Amino acid sequence: MSRNAELEKIVAEVGEDLIWRPLYDFENNPLADGVGHEIDGIDPEFKELDFTGKSVCDLGCNMGHFSFYARERGAREVVGYDLESKVIAGAKKLAGLYGVDNVDFCVCNFAYDEPDRTFNMGMLIDILGKINIAKGHMSAILKGLEKRCESEMLLTFRPEYFVGKHLGLEMNEFLEMYPQAKIENGIFSLLDFAVDLFADNWEMTYLSKPHPEDKQYKRTVHFKRR
Repeated sequence: MSRNAELEKIVAEVGEDLIWRPLYDFENNPLADGVGHEIDGIDPEFKELDFTGKSVCDLGCNMGHFSFYARERGAREVVGYDLESKVIAGAKKLAGLYGVDNVDFCVCNFAYDEPDRTFNMGMLIDILGKINIAKGHMSAILKGLEKRCESEMLLTFRPEYFVGKHLGLEMNEFLEMYPQAKIENGIFSLLDFAVDLFADNWEMTYLSKPHPEDKQYKRTVHFKRR
């Protein structure tokens, strides 16, 4: 079987509806469009971002797009974690097909499972959004990232949400889940929530610029341990 045929088989086994980032064959022909938005990935203008020689965990890794990204940019070791066993199986096959070493993938509920190890850097890229927030998982997801990180955390998320319009919650429902949240004119500041949650041990060192064409996109946020 050719390498392109193997890629097509991986896409069929996983299902295009579970593949978050675009996937191409070895001749650059599209195999899966990806259900996510490229603008919600790591800010390409973040020039100071350095993976060189670091161990990295990629939480919510899906098919490993950003796991491979980190390895290509010099990470010593990358481990991707995701809840979906299908995408983890697909990511493992992609790593073998691409010939990428020192990248592994594991099924894990990283928000609630205790870590079995820590990493120099942790990534949470395009994972924290309105569904996880509305279901009450936001604090656990952020803490799950922090528990696994020794020195750096790299996240992308939308800075603000309307509690009613975006999250579909009454104000009292939202505050029952997140009593420490800051609300102003019905708007919840996720950026302030994250900064406050990590304030004792972490300093935010980078926040990407607002995108003029899309008010809903996720911005890149970088934290370093104090």
